[in-house]
Amino acid sequence: MKRTLLILPVLAWLSLPAFSQEPVDKTVSLQSIEIQGKRFGGLTGGDVKRLQVDYNLSGVTGTTADVFRQLPSVVTDIEGGITFRGSSHPGLLINGVPYGLMEEYSGDMLIQLPALFFNRVSMTATPSIELVPDGDAGVLNLSSTAYTDKDSPLIVTLGAGFQERYNAGAILNLHPGKFHIVGKYNYRREYRKRTFSKSTTNKAGTTVMNNNASARPDVHLADLSVGYDLTANDLITVYGLYSLMDYSRYGKIHNNKLVDGNLQPVMFRHRYNDQRQEAYAAEARWSHTFRNPENRLDVTFNYNNFTYDEDNAYKNEKPETGAIIAEDNYFVNQDKNNYYLSAIYRTAFANDLNLHVGYIGRFKDETYLAEGNKLANGNWEPDMQKLNDFGFKRRTNLLLASLDKSWNAFYAEVGVQAEMNWQNTDDATRTHFYPRVKLAYETGKAGEFALSYTQRAIRPYGVDLNPFVDRSDATYIKKGNPDLKDEFIHSFELSYLYSNNHFRLSPSLYYRNKRNRIMDIATSSDNETIWQKENIGHSQTLGFELSGTWQPIRILSIGLSGDIFRDEIDGRTIGYDEKKSLVCGDVKGNINIAITPTTELQLDGFYISDQLTPQGKIKHRSSVNAGISQYFMHRKLRANLSINNIFNGLKETTIVDTPDLQITQVRNRDAQVTWLTLMYNL
Repeated sequence: MKRTLLILPVLAWLSLPAFSQEPVDKTVSLQSIEIQGKRFGGLTGGDVKRLQVDYNLSGVTGTTADVFRQLPSVVTDIEGGITFRGSSHPGLLINGVPYGLMEEYSGDMLIQLPALFFNRVSMTATPSIELVPDGDAGVLNLSSTAYTDKDSPLIVTLGAGFQERYNAGAILNLHPGKFHIVGKYNYRREYRKRTFSKSTTNKAGTTVMNNNASARPDVHLADLSVGYDLTANDLITVYGLYSLMDYSRYGKIHNNKLVDGNLQPVMFRHRYNDQRQEAYAAEARWSHTFRNPENRLDVTFNYNNFTYDEDNAYKNEKPETGAIIAEDNYFVNQDKNNYYLSAIYRTAFANDLNLHVGYIGRFKDETYLAEGNKLANGNWEPDMQKLNDFGFKRRTNLLLASLDKSWNAFYAEVGVQAEMNWQNTDDATRTHFYPRVKLAYETGKAGEFALSYTQRAIRPYGVDLNPFVDRSDATYIKKGNPDLKDEFIHSFELSYLYSNNHFRLSPSLYYRNKRNRIMDIATSSDNETIWQKENIGHSQTLGFELSGTWQPIRILSIGLSGDIFRDEIDGRTIGYDEKKSLVCGDVKGNINIAITPTTELQLDGFYISDQLTPQGKIKHRSSVNAGISQYFMHRKLRANLSINNIFNGLKETTIVDTPDLQITQVRNRDAQVTWLTLMYNL
């Protein structure tokens, strides 16, 4: 079940130059070449593409999911889930730091999180060696722009949308003496209406399920970052976050069976669901610049805790009479503790030779508790099928080292990460090496070729390894797989960047070779469809990406991007006779027009083709969005109107077609949303 995540740790980006650098954004020379004048929807950069949220009209009024879709080859689905170059597992970071819950619940979080809480998103297919190697298609990073004493001390936003949607936030920016203080608060009330239908055919016959559910989550976010200039070369920053989300929802599931060509009601199942999600985080950073400013030490410690409580009450109704024939309940609690420690030292030698060495540690402690009862003869009795007590621990230690050198038009980097990983599910310690190589050549002031190789990994989450069958959501029954192995990815990319004051073109040819690819597999048992993650063996993807922006005149900018790739899956490890393959792709565009000096218009949209799965496919989907912005009071006040998913094309249809099981399931939500937002800078 995709759960609404309480918003995970949102780090306010730290204020001075030492911390205004995004670790994910470290690339060579040409990343600084940008189109001058009005940026394409706030999009800039070369190898690392960045998007400034307050320059993008969808970003000002929307969520982080709305902003991510502005990046080339990045697509978001109706639940906020991210697909980058055909992969649903890119690395997702906040200010260069990974958060386990963001990885596990990223979609639910991104459709709730106001984009202005960050200010900037970025993406790269070849992330820095200073980052953990998690994610198969690159890294997406959320961060906040550095606030200085020249920026507004107070920014206030108020927003409202149809169906009683509300948003209010404030950013406080103070610099008394040697202190740098940034505080943020945001409240968001959302309306969620979801529909689900599924037709299942197996040896027992055909059944049809329909479900409608609605909810109004309330989300509170608050954080505080305090930086202090200890010395001229030392900056210490501490950070804290508290977040809370709770809501109730009701859904009615219609279960029907096909008999002699006609659908007959079997049972109505009522679900009453309460969720409360609470998180807090603490972080400390120390940055020291040595006498030689090219030498620097950065130390980061982050801890975040997340608790998730879910109460479910069910009633089974007999369609013919409306009588309640059975009642049961189900209670779920998750408690997740995540620790992150990094120490990175950078030094420069003569002849433009640079050395990076460091350590990264990630530690996870998680507990999963579930219990339930059923009403029997007027008495509540424990249901042993719903009883679950599972603990998960993982200890990951990384040592890293890299050398890079520039001479004339050439650049070269070579590095390696050495990892020791232990988890309690098998009580085994594994060692793995992640090598990397990057070569670049500048073809003058406006162009650059780059060739890179990196190795990355996708690790199962604790819930994926828990052998328990989770039936809390009848539309998505899932079971963990304790035998699930880590997925390893070899990635190659050849890219070119051309950029001048009015035009940028970036073609890329990429190849990913995957071992132990992790994918969802559906099985049918006792008229239930159970989803479980499996290692499906070898897989490979070969693709071509092309993105470009053009600003023919100062008031107009046009952006286009496209991605086409051949995805191949070897399903012989799960019972298929041969490999499966499909040519997939996506295309997206963006037009920005400065109608007047104070009025701006933005149109954007995307189309994503059918996507391959081991047992079938996910059908194509699309979205078209529009926004208009008007400035007042010498640009201190800004009004933004946005309309998302204008043609309601985000409906997600999944097809499973095997000899023993055929499933067609359709998910949709009320993603056709209109927002009006006011933003005032003091």
